[in-house]
Amino acid sequence: MVTVVVVELEGSISVEMTTGDSKPCKYTVMHEGEQVAQYETSADPRTAGGRIGLRNIVCRHVSGVDKNAIDERLSTEISQNAAALSNEFGTR
Repeated sequence: MVTVVVVELEGSISVEMTTGDSKPCKYTVMHEGEQVAQYETSADPRTAGGRIGLRNIVCRHVSGVDKNAIDERLSTEISQNAAALSNEFGTR
């Protein structure tokens, strides 16, 4: 398993995106240094559906976060790490 990118979101929230064992994408959501969620999906984070799904997981497992701020930050970080994501997950 190769770490593709770690996305720093609000405060002490981050998401590690890696290649999954059974599905193409694996996300690990960290809050204050502890893992709060981990899941595998076929939803590519570079697509709107994949990004929204990831945002919803973050908001479901971390209380008090702003959904729009998380979505905006994910969009920015995913765009900035497009090359690494393409290397790992292939082109869309």
